[in-house]
Amino acid sequence: MNTAQNSTTATPGLRVPKVLLAWSAATHFNHEHTPRWYMTGGAIVLIVAAYGILSGAWTLTLVSLLLGGVYFLVRNEKTPLRSIQIEIDGVQFEDSFTPWDQCKDFWLVQTPLFTELKIIRKSRFQSDIRIQTGEIDPTLIRTTLSQFIPLRPDQKEHFLDVIIRLCKL
Repeated sequence: MNTAQNSTTATPGLRVPKVLLAWSAATHFNHEHTPRWYMTGGAIVLIVAAYGILSGAWTLTLVSLLLGGVYFLVRNEKTPLRSIQIEIDGVQFEDSFTPWDQCKDFWLVQTPLFTELKIIRKSRFQSDIRIQTGEIDPTLIRTTLSQFIPLRPDQKEHFLDVIIRLCKL
């Protein structure tokens, strides 16, 4: 949902947001897995567990079996939708508001399946904002955010994110 709205009523002492863009989307892409994918993943887990047994590394065996079991249990859980609002004085991500002066920069990662927005916060105690763009045009997001924080034009997708995407985890 793309909105550009103004609030007209205000309660004293409360911040009245002027929303430029707003949408809800998942933070991670939900991949569809085929039976072949599950067979391959199960075989890899069993091979690693067997190697752990044969080499005497019982912790490797335990960890590989636990990881495989936990993934199997949570495989059907969909990533919940998160809401974001780009406002005049900052960004509202779920229940957390961050003023623009506490944001370092942003970039958009475009993959064949989705486009993802990442906003880097200056504070090390707050996690970065990461959300898919959904139906919102990435050019509109780039234009809007560039008014407040710099774009990292040469930023590529992180190596581990590429591995996760290629393995459909």
